[in-house]
Amino acid sequence: MALETLTFSCPSCQTRLTVKASMAGVTGPCPNCRSTITAPAADPPSPATSPAPVPTLPEPARATPEPAPVAVEKDDEAEDLAVPTGPRIRPEPRKRPERPQIIPVPKRKPTQDEPWESSTNSRRESGRRAYRLRDALVPATFLTLAVLIVGSLLYFYAPGSPGQRLLEASRPPVVKPRPPDAQAPRSGLAENAAIATAPDVGPPPEMEAGPAEAGGKSPAVVANEVLDAFLRATDAASRVNLVEPATSEEELAATLLKGALPEVAQIFSDLPRQHPEEQMTDFPYRVSFFQENAPNVDFAILVRQRGSQPPRVFLPAFLDLVGGRLAGFTARPNTLPPARFHVFLEPIDGCYEMEVPGADRKFTFKLLASPFGKETARAYAANVSRLRERVEDPDYPIRWGMRRRATVSIQWNHREDPERPFLELLDINSPDWNP
Repeated sequence: MALETLTFSCPSCQTRLTVKASMAGVTGPCPNCRSTITAPAADPPSPATSPAPVPTLPEPARATPEPAPVAVEKDDEAEDLAVPTGPRIRPEPRKRPERPQIIPVPKRKPTQDEPWESSTNSRRESGRRAYRLRDALVPATFLTLAVLIVGSLLYFYAPGSPGQRLLEASRPPVVKPRPPDAQAPRSGLAENAAIATAPDVGPPPEMEAGPAEAGGKSPAVVANEVLDAFLRATDAASRVNLVEPATSEEELAATLLKGALPEVAQIFSDLPRQHPEEQMTDFPYRVSFFQENAPNVDFAILVRQRGSQPPRVFLPAFLDLVGGRLAGFTARPNTLPPARFHVFLEPIDGCYEMEVPGADRKFTFKLLASPFGKETARAYAANVSRLRERVEDPDYPIRWGMRRRATVSIQWNHREDPERPFLELLDINSPDWNP
């Protein structure tokens, strides 16, 4: 039986080629290196092993078919090439190793490290938020400090500012001591006391002369002398003609004016205030009294001049503040009817004393004895009230955080919670010490 295929190598590239036996002696290009090669002839079979020819019957004549194109096989790296002058040669295919079947990877189960990683990520994110917050706070803090510095400079150095008025009020006292021949010996007074205690002193001579300008003195000078005589007097009889409204000696003797007042440390005066409608002029003072083994106490005292009458000390405000009527009423809860007092009033937005019933629905009024002294008591009012409307009115003299003379009506409130009475401010009768 004749060989069906021929196997040979290209003499140039040594590529091993396999073709059909019928292509023996055919010349064509190597599919790998393109060099011209010729398929070798097939070796004839040996006579010992060649089988005996098998007789065949004659076949009928038939049309010779056109030879089919010869395909040349080659390895994976060779390509099919068209042979322009002969059949195609295809190299022998190479067997590829079988790949193992891909096993799907199961979903990873959570481990013990995941909570730690989650906490680490959360801490990292919180750190980023802290950095962003810091970057926002730095300019805000700088802007706030700049506003505070500018506001402080304006408060203390701007013309007419509260700081300037405070500086003027802190200057040495206006009231000067009398000449040595008119003074009594100082007994037990401190060296820096502004007023010396003298024996019984009557009213200044110009008070009985009619007009305040008698003797060529201005009303301010006369007001200083009246206050000086009032503070140095030792009994009620010496003060009857120095106070207004007119009060009898018996009524004065029922108060602290029956005897000498505490020693005076200093007297500070403020600018006079005119009231053209009432034809009245007020001369405000701040008097500092000595206290043994304690800081000095400041009280506001008003000297008032009506028309051409001589100035006199305004008695109701003096008895409310210096006389202790306000302190006595506010010291402890009582069931007395509403009372009217002359105070320095400072409204504060909100109520910060939790022991006051309904503190979240109230705001605060500080009651003080002088513009620079410590507060005597605190009274409260409802947020929904005409008092808050007054304070928030830009045309009303009393404003948030400002201290001003006022006449108020107060009472102890036992209605809301009998176990926790509080001082209630019922009304602001006047934004001044006017009747």
